[in-house]
Amino acid sequence: MGLEVKEITKFFGNIKVLNSISLDVEKGEFLVILGPSGSGKTTLLRIISGLEKANEGKVIIDGNDVTELPPGRRDIAMVFQNYALFPHKTVRENLFMAIENIYRKEEAEDLIREVSSNLGILNLLSRYPSELSGGQQQRVALARALVKRPRLFLMDEPLSNLDAPQRISARKLIKDIQRENSVTTVYVTHDQIEAMTLADKIAIIDKGDLIQFGTPEEIYSNPVNEFVATFFGNPPMAVIDGKITGIEGKVAVRAEDVEIGKGDTKGVIDDVEFWGDRYLVYIRVEDNELRGFSPLKLKVGQDINFTIRNAKRL
Repeated sequence: MGLEVKEITKFFGNIKVLNSISLDVEKGEFLVILGPSGSGKTTLLRIISGLEKANEGKVIIDGNDVTELPPGRRDIAMVFQNYALFPHKTVRENLFMAIENIYRKEEAEDLIREVSSNLGILNLLSRYPSELSGGQQQRVALARALVKRPRLFLMDEPLSNLDAPQRISARKLIKDIQRENSVTTVYVTHDQIEAMTLADKIAIIDKGDLIQFGTPEEIYSNPVNEFVATFFGNPPMAVIDGKITGIEGKVAVRAEDVEIGKGDTKGVIDDVEFWGDRYLVYIRVEDNELRGFSPLKLKVGQDINFTIRNAKRL
């Protein structure tokens, strides 16, 4: 097992911010902790790293109980939202500082060159952080973590400062690095696209509770409750009255499961959004709103027929 989080509970004063969280992460697996702002996801990551102390519970890395160990003795590496590079040191010096007490100078230099080459920053080693773009700084931060060859790689929203094209390329880079190095990785984000594209497993946290834990496919197809249904996926599932689908109670429906122009169920188009190769159509049925995709641009206010292929009971 790469990482075991056992019944972690955390209070800030009288406020419980984590409620008996337990997670098992296989060695070499990529776990994403996903949740809205204030859910407790970063606090959990900080407890795993040793930067915060839990009130209850244990953290076990590669079979070793590290609960009472400081960060420097946990054999971990972290990448933060703020890349925290030393501005007065070159890229090479920033990387060397991460491993100067681990390797001899010649070994450290070889490792720096190897990792820098793999990340495409070999030509940047003599530059200072102020001379780098946001994407280049992000690569340096990743390199600084990787040169340590850690047992556990922890990332706290490392792409949030990048623009959209950089985020796409950086996601692929992180996944490639993780796969090639087989480093057990825990990645915190509120971005569902990052979670779905990066994760082997996802832990969805809300208000300090672990709501659902599974593969992206499992969570996408079978959300355990209304929160997960309306939070996970883009667009999120619509929660509607089951009488529309013939199921009693509340049900959740994904946009791709709504077939517009087929069936006997009638609705009115509330809105239409252009999504590149198709249009996302908002459909009003009495007091319910659901969404479906159409290859054609339809008109707001238009009456339409539709059918639902696959509704999930909540």
